[in-house]
Amino acid sequence: MVIFMKKRKKIAVLAAGIVQRAYQHLFLKGIISQAMCLNYDVCIFAPFINYESQSEYQLGENQIFDLVNYDMFDGVIYAPCAFSSNLLRKQLEQDLEEKCHVPVVALETDDDRYACIMVDDVTAFEKVVNHLIDHHHLKKILCLTGFKDNMQAEMRAQGYKNAMNAHHLEIPEGYIIYGDFWKQAALELAEKIAANQIEKPEAVVCCCDTVAITLCNRLVELGFKIPEEIIIVGYDAGNEAAENVPSVTTYARPITGMGIQGVLKLHELITGEQAAPVSIDHGYLISAESCGCGKNFKQKFEERQKEINEIEDKRKMFEDTPMAERLNSTPTMNALFDMILNHLYLISNFCDFYLCMCDMWDDLSKNSDNKQEYNQYTEKMHLRISCTEHEGKVLDEVFALQEMLPVLHADREKPRAYYFTPLHFNERCFGYTVVGYGDKISAYDSLYHNWTRNLNNAFEFMRVKNNLNSMNQRLFTASIRDTLTGIYNRHGYQHYAKEIFYKAQNIENKKLLIFAADLDGLKIINDTYGHLEGDNAISVVANALNTCFSLNEICARTGGDEFLVIGCDAYTEADLQKYIQYILTFLAQYNAESGKPYQVEASLGYICQKVTAKDDLQLLMDEADARMYANKIKRRKNRKV
Repeated sequence: MVIFMKKRKKIAVLAAGIVQRAYQHLFLKGIISQAMCLNYDVCIFAPFINYESQSEYQLGENQIFDLVNYDMFDGVIYAPCAFSSNLLRKQLEQDLEEKCHVPVVALETDDDRYACIMVDDVTAFEKVVNHLIDHHHLKKILCLTGFKDNMQAEMRAQGYKNAMNAHHLEIPEGYIIYGDFWKQAALELAEKIAANQIEKPEAVVCCCDTVAITLCNRLVELGFKIPEEIIIVGYDAGNEAAENVPSVTTYARPITGMGIQGVLKLHELITGEQAAPVSIDHGYLISAESCGCGKNFKQKFEERQKEINEIEDKRKMFEDTPMAERLNSTPTMNALFDMILNHLYLISNFCDFYLCMCDMWDDLSKNSDNKQEYNQYTEKMHLRISCTEHEGKVLDEVFALQEMLPVLHADREKPRAYYFTPLHFNERCFGYTVVGYGDKISAYDSLYHNWTRNLNNAFEFMRVKNNLNSMNQRLFTASIRDTLTGIYNRHGYQHYAKEIFYKAQNIENKKLLIFAADLDGLKIINDTYGHLEGDNAISVVANALNTCFSLNEICARTGGDEFLVIGCDAYTEADLQKYIQYILTFLAQYNAESGKPYQVEASLGYICQKVTAKDDLQLLMDEADARMYANKIKRRKNRKV
């Protein structure tokens, strides 16, 4: 078990959906700013997407939570409010119960297993309704909230009731409508108002901006004037409210304050001490066109438009950069890591970046149906890219998975926040990336998600390409090897012979050796003792030749009983005589010990000389073969004498 020395205290944050929602950015802003103020490092673990789906891709995303080593942290902030998947929430809560032995603070939940931090939606929603009553002097206000019995929906409905009751205003039956935090209920309400199925209210206060925008736009399509005929007010202060036409009045909940309070509560649980908040966030109303109060909205819109333009400039730069094509065209693994390093500039506002890969992540044997071979992090991980304060390098530093990231254990002057996100192709786990923004209180955006997907696809492409190359190499090796003897076949000999011939032509003091051998009496052995014995005799001669030569010569079976050896070296006549003597001794020793009813013998011939550009390889091979044939005739005559 790895034991870590705790220096600066660390907080783990379990979240999701960071690229999709401003909500997550707001509570992370609070968490990071307060944690840094109290000298805590923050590690945020988050998949890019989180749906209820059990698709291979979603399961691959969820692997990032398997990385969390709770023993490394002094406390955990869990944000169930950020998760769309009940399945994932249940799994995380099981992990917190079984693996986590440090304080846990949960955001926007009333789960009694944790210390919980809530946003006071009742008071905040009451302020929204008060604005309609006090500023606009309205009385007939309808409330379109979320799911019935949902905590946030009920809190917002209660805020509406409190405001109406405080002003002694009647709440007619049907003026609190439970919806879905999405579009369907808003569309249905617009149709009912247009069809006079319900009395037209003076205003509708909605549980969130999506509902308010949908209702507003559909009423406009149906011919209503907003805000002259009906005032629409949203809640949550998403960017879409400001960008809609007409822009929608909304309320910025104190989400950043919730993050701040989460850290303060965790700090108290860890140390027993109370600390002052880094800032105060009570939330605020953002007036816009849908209620007619947007006097300063033009300035806010221009600020938002400038922000959008900056985002679009970054997006255009990203889209105009052929990152995917460059990554997928790299020939080797190290070249791929170099190319990734060269594209770090596309990550908006980053300061630090680290890429950690599983051990043997591209192992070609991990292709079976056993997903456990490749769908989890390995005990040994490899840090392949390290970029600190914009100084990047490619390396291969091995570390234990329990460490999560070597830099976390280094001495640093200031605390840091790091975002851990998964690298995977469906369920195939490659590793993870870590990005940090230095002293800036920031979070990654959708471009970083797309940037990471380019990495995922490039790693899978490289893995498959290496797999295909390996298969092709095995096929090629099989195609150039003799299946009986294991030495090269005629195709293999031809593949390498020209290369060796050209080498002999161009290297001074080197000679070309072509050695020809032919098994004597193969037909007699086959006819008398059977083809299995004939194959045995062929293999014996192949072994004699293959073990004789030791200077990178190519030994091949080029016919049924025919063999060729080709090599390039500073051969001497003494060397050649040693080769011949070795082969003859090898065969004689085999014949003496084999107990076979036949002798294995071979005729030999060779040519060894310095070659020039005028020489022809085929003619030299023919000459060696001719000398071998002459040796065969001579040996045949000697046997008859």
